[in-house]
Amino acid sequence: MKRPTIPIEIKRGDASFTWHYCTGQVESLSFAATPSIRWIRGFFGMPYGMCYLDKREQVADGVKHVYEYMTDLKLTVTRTLTDEGLVERYTWQNAGKKDIAIQEGEVGVYVTFAEKYDVKEVTRAYRAYTEILAGGKTFYMYNTRCNGATDGVGLVLQEGRIAEVKAERLHPAERGDLVAYMPAVTLAPDETVNWQWLVYPYADESEFWQVARRYAHKINVTPLWPKAGQSVTVTVDDRTPDEVVVNGEKVANPFKSPEGTYTLQPVADEEETLLTMKGISLAERWADEYHGLRRGQKNNPRRYIAESSQMAARFAQSGEQGDYDAAVNALYAYYRTAGAYRQAQMGMPQVLIRSNEGLRKMFARHVDTILKPSRRRYTADTALGTYEMLRVADYVFDGKYAEEKQRAFEEATPKLFTPYGILYLDKETD
Repeated sequence: MKRPTIPIEIKRGDASFTWHYCTGQVESLSFAATPSIRWIRGFFGMPYGMCYLDKREQVADGVKHVYEYMTDLKLTVTRTLTDEGLVERYTWQNAGKKDIAIQEGEVGVYVTFAEKYDVKEVTRAYRAYTEILAGGKTFYMYNTRCNGATDGVGLVLQEGRIAEVKAERLHPAERGDLVAYMPAVTLAPDETVNWQWLVYPYADESEFWQVARRYAHKINVTPLWPKAGQSVTVTVDDRTPDEVVVNGEKVANPFKSPEGTYTLQPVADEEETLLTMKGISLAERWADEYHGLRRGQKNNPRRYIAESSQMAARFAQSGEQGDYDAAVNALYAYYRTAGAYRQAQMGMPQVLIRSNEGLRKMFARHVDTILKPSRRRYTADTALGTYEMLRVADYVFDGKYAEEKQRAFEEATPKLFTPYGILYLDKETD
């Protein structure tokens, strides 16, 4: 008897998704009859870890997939279209007779949306930038249209706990594929771990929050990238709590950012939200996020910018000529690297550049180069870096680039302001 055919496209009203027959992953997602953007372009809904798709089954308004791991771990995934959107339920079960210890980073699910970049014209019209907050029971993703349109697609966790979200398959010009990881857990025989999330369309940010706040706290951390010692303010559901927990201890809110990596617990219940923050300068964070091909940390050209910014800040405190010379030499070292003038960069030490004629000339060439039409891949980094450089240029050259700065700001705005905090402050100083 011939098995019934399971459709790889599931439709419900104007909503639809397609899935890959061999991997089970979602390949496309649409919430309109004539979509102008494919909301999924990377790996989405595919399990992370050593497993294979064993069974496929059609269910009402959806599909069920069963995966087998190399151990006795089994995963059942049910995807269903509802009035609100796409509901995905993941159930991991110990199907064996012995305990299974799952280490953090071993098991998870790919959650890559449309953050796959192209040339500027394509990226602006058909791509989105994904903003994420992940901490325990609070997990949401917010896809911002790169052309500045207000509509998008969100994801919010309805059940379960997420350890963290990390990128893999890194490309020097984009973030890569995103993976949501399961916390470390030991499963007894027949014991299960469940995740469930809702993927839904929204017309604007307020509509995104109407849904997201049913299941998650709205966390706002400002600034999101603080320098060590800088004042940080946390709001939870648009209220500012008197205290937050930093590195396990209660402190008054706002608080001074510690140096380096630290944990932040915005809400009283430790099971709710635990975030990992980093008290470093914008230039240092920018360098940390760089993933150049065949470039180790020592060969990362952004490191020179971070070093220059650090020494410039030290000179502002010490007044020592040696600190000034070190800051200048570090920035000269950046401009001696291959392709330095073609890359838009953040964290440029504006006071230092303005004070040194040689650096002013190099920086002017740098700015003029990035303003030339380009067929290079247009990314969130490009938008943010271009705006940041023009903001610095507007200061260094007394308003010469005011019009270009405004245009760059308008292009970068969808990425500058995230639903959980200001990604980059307009008035960053050395």
